Amino acid sequence: MLQSLIGRNFGRNTTSRRLTFLFVGLAIFTVATTSRLMGSDSEVFRTDFKSAMKEAEEKKLPLLVHFYADWCMPCKRMDREVFPNVSVKEMLGSRFVAVKINSDKHQELVQQYGIEILPSDLVIDPLTSRVISLHSGPQDRSAYLSTTSLAESKFLKAHPRNLVVATPVTETKSATPELGDPKPIIGLAGFSPVALTKKRQWNRGSAEFACQYREVTYHLSSQQELDEFRKMPEAFAPKLLGCDPVILWESDKAVSGDIKYAAFFDDELFLFKSDERRKQFKASPEKYIRLQHALKVDQIEPTVIR
Repeated sequence: MLQSLIGRNFGRNTTSRRLTFLFVGLAIFTVATTSRLMGSDSEVFRTDFKSAMKEAEEKKLPLLVHFYADWCMPCKRMDREVFPNVSVKEMLGSRFVAVKINSDKHQELVQQYGIEILPSDLVIDPLTSRVISLHSGPQDRSAYLSTTSLAESKFLKAHPRNLVVATPVTETKSATPELGDPKPIIGLAGFSPVALTKKRQWNRGSAEFACQYREVTYHLSSQQELDEFRKMPEAFAPKLLGCDPVILWESDKAVSGDIKYAAFFDDELFLFKSDERRKQFKASPEKYIRLQHALKVDQIEPTVIR
């Protein structure tokens, strides 16, 4: 589901039983208007994701992906007020490979990277395919420069040889993690979400076949499973970032469920904090699957992430 910060929601499938919200008050812009706005930054933004990823890998630069839609008013505002700015264009043109993605035309990328709010800016490390940062919602020029520069710093920290400095960076120093570095969140306690969804088997995954989805790292048990997960991660990852849907419904609090209390509904995986919560869900699942929360990892209460 995608939503503009001023209110448009989309269901993944118009024939599904999920609740789909309609947008209100969005003006429909003509193709000519869109072309004019895009033209102001056409020398900075690419339009093809795969070729941009390849270019970023070759240049060893972070890949910035800007998700927008023609109906999204905050996206239009950023087109007018942020991207034409000289400092922004210089940064994106020299320190990133940047690509603009129309979310309506590229739902596969929207689903792959868990984009739920427009506009969204995603920064990817093309050398590892890991997501460095995701910012959802519009930003002004100053905020955009700040968040994007922070993402660049994370990329350079992960690949210190790409940074031109006066003092050479030694192998020992670059391999030593610093205090405060974020630890990866391992989903499903390291079990393969593909094996669980397709075979209902708790197969231990491997870090060799790791893939990140919505800031959570999942371990798969083979290259084939990894390829399947990459193509459609939303089909295998736990719903609601693994948070208990009953608690979220009752208290609006995001609390991680436990793999001991997992359940499938319509082939979608839900995790619960206790067997009691799972039984509540089983008694009236339709009520809880209507939840449409745009959760982020940092909103989850400080318990063990499963």
